[in-house]
Amino acid sequence: MRELFKEKFAGLAEEIDAGFGFDMVRLSILATAPAEPSQIDLAGVSLGEADLDQLIDRIGARLGPERVSRIAAIASHVPERAMQMSDAREQRTENPPPSDLCHPTSDICPLNRPLRLFEKPEPVEAIAEVPDGPPVRFRWRRAVYHVARSEGPERIAAEWWRDGSDEPTRDYFRVEDPSGHRFWLFREGLFGRETTAPRWYLHGVFG
Repeated sequence: MRELFKEKFAGLAEEIDAGFGFDMVRLSILATAPAEPSQIDLAGVSLGEADLDQLIDRIGARLGPERVSRIAAIASHVPERAMQMSDAREQRTENPPPSDLCHPTSDICPLNRPLRLFEKPEPVEAIAEVPDGPPVRFRWRRAVYHVARSEGPERIAAEWWRDGSDEPTRDYFRVEDPSGHRFWLFREGLFGRETTAPRWYLHGVFG
C-alpha cells in the first residue's frame, strides 16, 4: 500500500508540503477481486505474473490507470485488425485458445511478422520481374531499395463480411536489401483476375 501512495505522490506536478505531517490518509477501493494464493512453480511463471501485476499497479498509480494498456488479439486475419489496445487491468486468459498462427510449420507464424507494423500501409513504387512475383526494387520515402532476398507470397484474402466482395487480395513478401534491412511489402490485387495494375504497399519493417 505504501508503494501505491509513493507512486501517486511522485506523479504529482508539484511538491507536497506536509508541514507537521498528515493526520489521515484515505484509500478508496472502487473495484475489488479475490487474490487467491498460488504455488510458485519451478519455472517461476507465477512469480513473473505477480511482478507484471505489480508493475501495472505502479505505472497506473503514477500516470493514471486509464493510460496503461496491453495488446489483445482479435479474431481477424487482416494484420491491421488482428490486435487492439485494451485495459491492462482486465483479467488475462490463463490458457489462450490454440491458433494456427502459432504452429511452427505455418507460413504465417508470428515470428515471420515484423516487430513494427505501420498503422496504415504506406504506398511504394515497386518493380517486379514478373507481374505476380516478388519485387526486385522499390522506392519508399524518396529512397530506392534493391531486393537481395525475398520470401513469399503470403496471400491474405479480404474479409468480405466487413469490406464487401470487391476488396482486393493481398500478396505479402518478406524482402531484404543488401545492407540487411528487412521489409514487409504486399501487392494489392491479383494480376489478371482482380486488376491489371496492382499497387504496392509497405506494411512494416523488421528489427
